[in-house]
Amino acid sequence: MKVLLALNSLGIGGTETYVLTVAEQLDRLAHEVAIFSPEPGRGLELARQRGLAVLGAGELEDQFDAALVQDAAVAFEVAERCPGARSVFVGHSESFDPQSPPQLPGTIDVLVALNDRVELRLRSFAEEQEVVRLRQPIDTERFAAAGALPENAGRALILSNNIIADRESMLEEACAAVGWEVHRTGGGGRQTTDPRQALAEADVVIGYGRAILEAMACGRAAFVYDWAGGDGWVTADSYAALEADGFAGRGELVFDTAALSAALDRYDRSMGPVNHDLVIAHHRANIHAQSLVEIFNRIAAPGGRPDAPLADMARLVRLEWRARAEIHGLRAENAQLHQRLHTMGEELTFANQRVAAGEAALTAAEEAAEAERLQAEQQAEATARRVEAATTHRYESTVSWRLTKPLRRAAAALRRRRK
Repeated sequence: MKVLLALNSLGIGGTETYVLTVAEQLDRLAHEVAIFSPEPGRGLELARQRGLAVLGAGELEDQFDAALVQDAAVAFEVAERCPGARSVFVGHSESFDPQSPPQLPGTIDVLVALNDRVELRLRSFAEEQEVVRLRQPIDTERFAAAGALPENAGRALILSNNIIADRESMLEEACAAVGWEVHRTGGGGRQTTDPRQALAEADVVIGYGRAILEAMACGRAAFVYDWAGGDGWVTADSYAALEADGFAGRGELVFDTAALSAALDRYDRSMGPVNHDLVIAHHRANIHAQSLVEIFNRIAAPGGRPDAPLADMARLVRLEWRARAEIHGLRAENAQLHQRLHTMGEELTFANQRVAAGEAALTAAEEAAEAERLQAEQQAEATARRVEAATTHRYESTVSWRLTKPLRRAAAALRRRRK
């Protein structure tokens, strides 16, 4: 079988790791596999290192028997250019609209959910489609047990690509309270294409989603905590509920620094082998790939895709994706600038205290720090304005906004007449 795995952006993240993992497993089953990505990033070289073919924009042809698509943009494009391929959509998010399934009938044949939370989302769309629940696949040969955990943990790893500056400081304080060193991999220029070494060096891994499962496969103690909150330790008792929620940290637990410290202090070295066994029992990537092949085989070949401007619809979704990515980047920049302002504000307060105590006048370096603080404040204000402008432009560029523009003009004119 010739199988196409399609995603809009081939960077470094959870969706991209899923695609690479499944592609390798399908290749091991002797299927002819290719990855399609109109906007390849750092994941392109990683795919080629693993011997996987990657197709870019303009290289896609109607030569595939089945397609595994990850977002709406490529779903439309594959339906347009590969109308004979059976199409399975994998849901990765409950909130990121570009990763929602297309609502045009006949575009997708089956939906796959990787946790209960996303399954509920997929079943809530207006277009009723078959939904199959599978579990997140982990390559248990690549991510293997990295040795026994110590009786007392000493090194914690935050594995996350998200903006978690406020939570990171809480984690550092909580870990310090139980005597642990804290290290971070991912996000803010610290992304890695291979986290295995960092995982092997850690006793405890803090994160969410696939990061937790990769840590479990390596026999590490895993604590669910990230941008959306936390659910605490993965154990034999907590696993079922945490897996159903996608290890997303969206349960009922609310942590402050003291609560985090108390929770982390419940570390147990037996968590390592328990976590490893849970992944082996429920998340082996080869089993996941076999389940996908079963789905492909039972789907009848499509009789034809919808007669609609699918390529243009794909382009519109990609434009929305880029706008969201730009806004996310601006927010990250804004958060970094605010952190710099906070740090420099503390330095300035200390310098003022020195002056008040008569120790010394501001040094030239401290004056430079004040100038840098003022400059950072101006940059933060400019970034905030850009975020607001980008958000406004995004909504005013939608079809609904343009279609209702005449109505808004008429309403404004009516208000003026009443005055």
